[in-house]
Amino acid sequence: MTRRPVVMVLRRARHTVAHQGGRTAAVTQTPESPLLVSRLPATAFQADLPSSEFGLAMGFLVGHYFLNMQDLHYGYWPDGLAVEPRNLYQAQAHYTEFLMEHIPAGVHTILDVGCGAGNTARKLLDRGYQVDCVSPNGVLSGVARAVLAGRATIFESRFQDVQTDRRYDLILFSESLLFIPLEEAFTKALALLNPGGHVLITDIFRVPAEGKSPIGGGHELPRFRETIARFPLQPVTDRDMTDGIAPTFDVLDGAYREAIEPAYRLILARLTLKYPWVMRLVKWKFRKSMRRYEDKHFSGRRNGANFKKYKSYRLLLYRRA
Repeated sequence: MTRRPVVMVLRRARHTVAHQGGRTAAVTQTPESPLLVSRLPATAFQADLPSSEFGLAMGFLVGHYFLNMQDLHYGYWPDGLAVEPRNLYQAQAHYTEFLMEHIPAGVHTILDVGCGAGNTARKLLDRGYQVDCVSPNGVLSGVARAVLAGRATIFESRFQDVQTDRRYDLILFSESLLFIPLEEAFTKALALLNPGGHVLITDIFRVPAEGKSPIGGGHELPRFRETIARFPLQPVTDRDMTDGIAPTFDVLDGAYREAIEPAYRLILARLTLKYPWVMRLVKWKFRKSMRRYEDKHFSGRRNGANFKKYKSYRLLLYRRA
């Protein structure tokens, strides 16, 4: 039997949202070229990815096909946009618009650190910026190359390991700073910045709260502020995006409760019925891993309320002194 290739197409007619005085209004998003994942080189899928990078790649491929996701970052939900899975891509588009509105005047060259699927870089290029990207993820680098079509250089390495003579007006960390040690990130950013250049950060941070957070990720916000204060980077903007990001976790929590957990239980039950002795061994051998996975994703605690309790999501702009 011939296997049909998996084809993921960026839909040509969609709506996004534009920021107006702190809130949003619906606008039509411009058409985009089709992205055929089946045409990516086989080497893109042979990368030895750490678990976090594997999760990012898998999340994008599944989310893009089923939910029309164009990005890997969280959605930033405006008033009036129903918190439903089918609207996630609109919330993500709103996030990107909000981010781009905070790029200072006079910026021409941008380094997008952790460019993901390349959609933010594409939008920046469309606005006339010169953009290069950093991507340590082989699968996502392949997607980004297809999206950017040779319009940007992609450094396929960790940010700390980038080697280039180029210098930039702005270093962008859009949900990538959490993967990089702070001192290394700021040291490298300063080495790549032009005089008077800027660092723009949008990311999740941990905040002091009682109990253990069911949501991982992020540097400690007090330590971040303490660390960056030691570098010649002057604060310009600090915007709290937490309330607008939190509904993304309600969407994800609902997906796990209403779809992923039932499917998981159904598959286990089916396999146990057909292969009882094998599944008994599997459940014993991987019992700790299975318990951790179930506790993490099926507890119902990875929701918007706990996100707001344990995390702070911020847009931060700094200028090189």
